[in-house]
Amino acid sequence: MVTKPVVLKRSRLSRDLSDISFVERDVMKAKSARLLVPLLTSCSLLAGACAALTPATDGRASDNTSTTEQAADGEQPDEGQTTTTVDFADPLWQSLKIELVPIAQLEEPTAFSARSGTINYYVAERAGRVRLIERTVSPKGKERIKAPASTPILDITEMVSTSGEGGLLGLTFSTDGRQMYVNYTDLSGDTVVDEYMFSRNGRADLDSRRELLRIPQPANNHNGGAVKIGEDGFLYIATGDGGGSGDPEQAGQDLSTLLGKVLRIDPFPDGDSPYSIPDGNPFVDGGGEPEIWLYGVRNPWRITFDRQSGDLWIADVGQNAFEEITMLSSASGGGRGANLGWSQMEAATPFNGGSAPDNHVEPSHFYPHEEGRCSITGGYVYRGEIIALLNGVYLFGDYCSGEVWGLELQPEGVLLRRLPLAVGKEQLVSFGEGPDGELFVLTSSDGEEGLGTVYRLEPTEVEADES
Repeated sequence: MVTKPVVLKRSRLSRDLSDISFVERDVMKAKSARLLVPLLTSCSLLAGACAALTPATDGRASDNTSTTEQAADGEQPDEGQTTTTVDFADPLWQSLKIELVPIAQLEEPTAFSARSGTINYYVAERAGRVRLIERTVSPKGKERIKAPASTPILDITEMVSTSGEGGLLGLTFSTDGRQMYVNYTDLSGDTVVDEYMFSRNGRADLDSRRELLRIPQPANNHNGGAVKIGEDGFLYIATGDGGGSGDPEQAGQDLSTLLGKVLRIDPFPDGDSPYSIPDGNPFVDGGGEPEIWLYGVRNPWRITFDRQSGDLWIADVGQNAFEEITMLSSASGGGRGANLGWSQMEAATPFNGGSAPDNHVEPSHFYPHEEGRCSITGGYVYRGEIIALLNGVYLFGDYCSGEVWGLELQPEGVLLRRLPLAVGKEQLVSFGEGPDGELFVLTSSDGEEGLGTVYRLEPTEVEADES
């Protein structure tokens, strides 16, 4: 099935995993009391294919062992799938003291964004609202965070369906902060990307709604949902493969559909069209849909840019066996025309009788479904200032186990560090990045209906002088 956007006029203006190391430590809970939150049952928002799994009991890495994981179809993975796990004994890292500090309670938070010109935070709720978390900082540096106002800055709940893995899934702002972009599933189950202008009262102007993109969805899972502005100023949109099990539409490798892709569009076109195609897109002259930036993804949850290097990071939820992360260097094109392999490949393993495409870009890192892990939650490269040891480290987690990890890509291989963080019985839904580069974690759980938690990653004590 070929899926094309509905065009509406403006209403207004290569991998080496032979050296993967872990910090061996117990995972400790955040000091704060457990804040119970609901979310989707049976991993419905993120996992797409995860079964009922038991969370890891102690959060520890394996003890100096090499293991070869069994593929989902019973075949042994190739030699490249062997992962060596060893202790990581760097005393500097073992002394890392960090915690997750709750700053707000919301209803099913799904996405977090900063906005140019303000130090405030913006959080999307799955039902279709965007909330403002207001911050003030005194001349002496004392910070105050207000509880989210009862009135959201955007409320489109009447337009949003939360069936399956649907809902308001993505949120970002234009470079100057004047436009807000949201990615959601509408009442028909289609993926919709809208633009809103900000009014003088600090809220989205509902009358300014402009539909940029609409993608029909054959099923109610694998929606992707991330929207991000790249350093080039263009809007990047992550789409899942359309759902079902095993990519029944074969969308991942089909360049005639926008499903199973990362798209790149210019939301500020000339004329009355809702968007234009940037000249550098790989299929602008044919061979595929011109919106496509890269392809071969299953359910990317999330995509982010390193605010310092511009590198694109993609966390893609796997089918039965593996969760994967791919870094696409800005210096090497930022993933232009990349084929991440799905559904010929799951991570670096042939899937369902497939084989690696000639242009397959293998993941930078992947991990198996073990110790309660089932569905990756992508994060950000840390570029904040309050936790110096994390500078340049990509943080991510797992929806089911609640663990948080730090990943570094080094010339000798992938360095994976288990951080002394976990969200306990909650599900790790998403990460966020503040205007100053500090990072946030969004969680939900199967507890009291209507609550969700936004945490900020903070040091528990002032770090010692590393010199």
